[in-house]
Amino acid sequence: MVAAVLEVVPDNANARNMKTHIFAPPGTNLSPRLERNRRGRDLVVGDVHGHFGTLRRALAELEVGEHDRVFSLGDLVDRGPDSWAAKDWIGGTDPSARFDLVLRGNHEQMMLTALVEGPRRRLQRWTNDAWSLWMMNGGDWWRATSREQSAHAWIEALGALPFCARVETGHGPVGLVHAAPVHGRWHDLEEWVNGDEDLSHLTRTRALWSRVRHGLVQREIGETGNEHLGPVEGVRCVVTGHTPVREPTWHENVLGIDTGVHITERGYGRLTIARIEGKEIETLSFNR
Repeated sequence: MVAAVLEVVPDNANARNMKTHIFAPPGTNLSPRLERNRRGRDLVVGDVHGHFGTLRRALAELEVGEHDRVFSLGDLVDRGPDSWAAKDWIGGTDPSARFDLVLRGNHEQMMLTALVEGPRRRLQRWTNDAWSLWMMNGGDWWRATSREQSAHAWIEALGALPFCARVETGHGPVGLVHAAPVHGRWHDLEEWVNGDEDLSHLTRTRALWSRVRHGLVQREIGETGNEHLGPVEGVRCVVTGHTPVREPTWHENVLGIDTGVHITERGYGRLTIARIEGKEIETLSFNR
C-alpha cells in the first residue's frame, strides 16, 4: 500500500526535460560493488528525511561498532527537522555521524538539480522548473541556510552519490537502490545507470522514483505498465526505500524498508534498518 504522503512528480511535459541526468564528477562510480565484511555487520538504513536524532538513537541501540558497516538508501534530506545535517553524514565531516556508503535518493536528485539550475524568475504562480519541484517536495528548509556559502559544497557532495550498489555477503550479494531495481537482472541496472543513452536516463529516473512494485505505475516518469515485477537475478535480494509502508514489505526478492519516519499518520513514523550479512535478512524498526 502506498501511503497518503507522496512526492509531487514531474508532469509529462516537464518529465521529458527532467530525465535524471548524471551530475557527478568525472570518474565517479555510480554503481559500486563492495567486498564482503568479514569482521562485522552490514546495516542498511531506510529513508531518514532529516530525522538524524532518530538515526543516532537507533545506531546507539544497535551498538554499532568500528567493524560494522552502515549504508544509506538515500532521501536523507527534506521533510524532517535536521536536513542541513545530511551533508555531515554524506561527507563524514562529523566523527559521530557515520555512513560507509550513501546512495542517491530522489530527494537528493531534486536538490542537486535545483541547486545546479538555480531558482527561476516566476512569471506565474506555478512553474515546472526543478527549483519549484524541490520546494513542493520539502525543500523549503533551504531558505533558512546560507545559500551562497553552502550551495557549492552541497552540489559537490550530492553529485558524488551513486545510484545503486552491490554488497557481497557470505550468503550471496545484496543489491541496494533507492526506489526500484528497474531491470530483471542486477547487472543490467549497473550497466544502464552508467550510460548516456535514453534507456540510461529512464533507468536512473525510475531507480529514484518508481513505485511499480507497490502497485503504482507513473507514466510521467516513463513507465508503461509492462515493467518487470519478478525476482531480480544476480543478487540474493534487493533492499529499497522510497515508498512508505507500515511494515517492511517483500515483493519477490525485493524488500522495501521505508516505514515513513517523517509521516505522522498512524502506523508510520518509524525508521527501519535491515541487517543483510546473515543467513536471513533481518529488519528492525525504531520509533521517531
